[in-house]
Amino acid sequence: MKVLEEMAALIRERERFFLVSHINPDGDAIGSMLGLAAALESLGKEVWPYLDEEIPRSYAWLPGVEKIRYSLPPDSRWTAIVLDCGDLSRIGGAAEFVDSLQEVLVLDHHEVSGDLGHLRLVEPIFATGALVFYLLRELSVPLTREIAENLYTAIFSDTGGFRFQQTTAEAFSMAKELAEAGADPAKIAEMLTEHYPLSRFCLLKLVLERLRLLAEGKVAISVLKSEDYERCQATKSDPEDFATFLRSIDGVEVTALVKEVKPGEISVSLRSRGRVNVARFAARFGGGGHRCAAGFRLKDDPGRFYHILRQELEALFA
Repeated sequence: MKVLEEMAALIRERERFFLVSHINPDGDAIGSMLGLAAALESLGKEVWPYLDEEIPRSYAWLPGVEKIRYSLPPDSRWTAIVLDCGDLSRIGGAAEFVDSLQEVLVLDHHEVSGDLGHLRLVEPIFATGALVFYLLRELSVPLTREIAENLYTAIFSDTGGFRFQQTTAEAFSMAKELAEAGADPAKIAEMLTEHYPLSRFCLLKLVLERLRLLAEGKVAISVLKSEDYERCQATKSDPEDFATFLRSIDGVEVTALVKEVKPGEISVSLRSRGRVNVARFAARFGGGGHRCAAGFRLKDDPGRFYHILRQELEALFA
């Protein structure tokens, strides 16, 4: 792949790399970033892995997590690598800094991506972690345990533990290589799925109490308000994958969870079984993602937008 060769050549030439991903970082974003950071450091590069928000506690155990910074570099002598995102508006507080840099590389696997970056590797593969895997192969970087655990986490997360539609034979083949390099599949699965705080279940109780089925049971929708997080002593990352959980209801084709992240600002998570392309639906509101998993964020009242969203989703099955 020519763009991989070009990225690898540029990385060999440059010495300082600013790594960033999207707001509300998930396992693919964080695992890809930490895996790439470890690889670049093994090449003797200076690396500044940045997140706009505190890392969700479900990923705080990952090797190398202490390298993540929450402030921007003091100068602009960096080459940016944007992971799991191709839209400047979705990288939060780093947007202006990245926009000021001369060299921006993008590795993204979303169907709806932006136009950020002068070198873009955007492929509809099962995880951005897979694109990092191929980039490291192009760079001839050996897979250490730290790299393997992070990239395995990225793949496990975005395939839903190898359950989602994008799970392919290639995903299993890559997972095998990462396991052989030191990733522990049982440990990673346990850490990602069996160590939730009680606050998450408090929020889930509220989501289920407010659950509504629309369009003769084809749409499931619920809402969380900003005060719910304080009530449950929860963090903004605690309701991660609730929209996926609602999709497990028999007969449901599309799910939506409206979350008020702060007064007057909402985040909407969308999931689909495939009949409806929620990435295209999310794009109507400035978001994006995959055919079966997407989302967006906007400034609005959660109650007002909840009713608008209900009508829009019901119209999909009219």
